[in-house]
Amino acid sequence: MALSEWQVLVIEDESDTRELVQDILEYHKITTLSALTAEHALDVLKQHTPTLILVDLALPGMSGWEFLSELQRDPRLNSIPCVAFTAYHSSELVNKAIEAGFAAYFPKPLDATSFIRELQAIVENRL
Repeated sequence: MALSEWQVLVIEDESDTRELVQDILEYHKITTLSALTAEHALDVLKQHTPTLILVDLALPGMSGWEFLSELQRDPRLNSIPCVAFTAYHSSELVNKAIEAGFAAYFPKPLDATSFIRELQAIVENRL
């Protein structure tokens, strides 16, 4: 699937980070949707079925962890790869995120080159 066919939902409450992630994706011709909270993202998902979801783990209200649990319980959405990213990086957190069901984990700040390459691998493995 070509990058230009993707639609990615970015869930991030911090505007600078959200805009940076969207800029990286849009540079590669990827369509983006955004949500400031997990609750807002669940509303967006009522109308859209993205190729991939990027979620900050530390969100106000429902956390990225709780969002993933909600997603996993929904048969319409549970096959969408969900990728975690956070500023609170540790090797334990990487393992915890993967074990919880995230397809990948990225520490902030993101490395644009490897970020896109790894997202491509995730999507290709799901097709």
